[in-house]
Parts: sequence; C-alpha cells; structure tokens
Amino acid sequence: MIPVIISGGAGSRLWPVSRQADPKPFLKLSDGKSLLQSTFIRSVNLGQPISSVITVTNEKLHFRMQNEYQQVNTDKVTCDFILEPFGRNTAPAVLAAAEFARTHYGDEEIILVLPADHLISDQPAFSKAVAAAIAMAQLGYLVTFGINPEYPETGYGYIRPGAELPD
Repeated sequence: MIPVIISGGAGSRLWPVSRQADPKPFLKLSDGKSLLQSTFIRSVNLGQPISSVITVTNEKLHFRMQNEYQQVNTDKVTCDFILEPFGRNTAPAVLAAAEFARTHYGDEEIILVLPADHLISDQPAFSKAVAAAIAMAQLGYLVTFGINPEYPETGYGYIRPGAELPD
C-alpha cells in the first residue's frame, strides 16, 4: 500500500492563521507536530507494509515539506513528491498520484489518499478501518471514508453509501 498525502490547498479557509505561504498542514498541534507531520506518522503506522509515501503539493512548498518529513521519518520511508506549479484541486491530484504509483510501483498497488490537514485522534480505529478498506480494495472495490455531516455545506460533496464495511 502507498499512502498519498494531498497538500496543495491555498490555506484560505482558516485565514489569518493559515495563508497561502503558511497553509493549514503546517499548523502545529498541542503535541508540537504539524498536521502534515501527524498525517505522515499516521500513514506509516497503519500496521501495513508501506512501499513509499507520495505527496502531491505546490512546488513552492516542496522543501518545507521535505524538512517536515525529515523531522518525523525515523524509519527512513521513501518519500516521493508530485509538484504542481499551481493548485488543480483534489481529483487531478489523486489522478496524478494514482498514475505515478501505477508507473513506479505497479498496477496492483493500492493507494490510500489522505488529506494533510485532517486530525484523527483514534489511530487504532483508523488502522482497523484502513485494514478493512484494503481487503475491499483487493476485491476490486473503490473505498471512501466519510463522516456524517452535522449541517449542509455547499463547499463540500456528499457520499452516498452503497455498502458499509463490516466491523
């Protein structure tokens, strides 16, 4: 499995705390780690063999991201970067990462797409959900994680579940 960390946003939703030059993934949490570092750590501690971590980001943030990863990459996991000259939104970023993974790691490689700015506090539950998702993906399914919305939000899409993974 290859985790794909998507981190190319403009940082506008949390302005003035988050800005284009200092986007949300670089915000430090109470443990001293950034959201980006927490996502990286979460991705390599899933109890699954990891081929690499692919990150899709803005080319202007590349060296800063490398520095963030070096601080927490204790196992020296290979880090591949896909650098966008400008943001193209999530779908093209995922497509670019999927094509990169297919080309460099093979057709059968499963990717796990992770936004760099999510906070997931229950690592064991997340690892269990990922293991179940991998089993479904190996059967040919596309698996999407989501949460139940608390209110309508036109800035985001909605997931219509077709089937839920067993506990």
